[in-house]
Amino acid sequence: MHRSSEDCTRPPGSPPESAGLDEASAALFRAFGQALRLHRQFMARRLGETDLHPGQAACLGVLAHRDGIAQRDLAEALHIAPPTLSRMLQSMEKNGVVERRDDEADQRLSRVYMTDAGRTVAREMRAAMADHIPVAVAALSDDERVELARLLDKLSASIALSLGDDGPGARAGTEQDGRAGEAGRARHGDGGSR
Repeated sequence: MHRSSEDCTRPPGSPPESAGLDEASAALFRAFGQALRLHRQFMARRLGETDLHPGQAACLGVLAHRDGIAQRDLAEALHIAPPTLSRMLQSMEKNGVVERRDDEADQRLSRVYMTDAGRTVAREMRAAMADHIPVAVAALSDDERVELARLLDKLSASIALSLGDDGPGARAGTEQDGRAGEAGRARHGDGGSR
């Protein structure tokens, strides 16, 4: 594919200026993309020590809080298509970190459970993140962390709405569901939005 000289001066993955974006929006998405790429690199390095990929780590993260979740609800929680989840779970079952069982009350449902090996991997991932997060956010003050979380929740809600998703992610930036908003209100003691 041929790239113009303008394309060569932009960092890879950054939005093209010719798309009519204002400079602030373009800068935001460049910074956001760079943060995502760096986080993905961190996760790939940590997961390289296991047989998991990032999507599977996210799956274990959901199961750590909702072990025994119905497979269709797990697909929704991960924002992936049910056939994609089915392939992922087959691989994870082969690696011995999850197992699927029929629902005792409704045989049409399949429930997903972590195995002991899965719980061990999930603990290792939580420990890796516990080590990584303080380093990753060290340059930000407490107030900046709260504000960035609030803004990212708001951005996530906007993106989810543009996708037609009215699930929990679509409400993440709202006052009643936004964890960052609650953290900010608790930290600043004002009980309302900032």
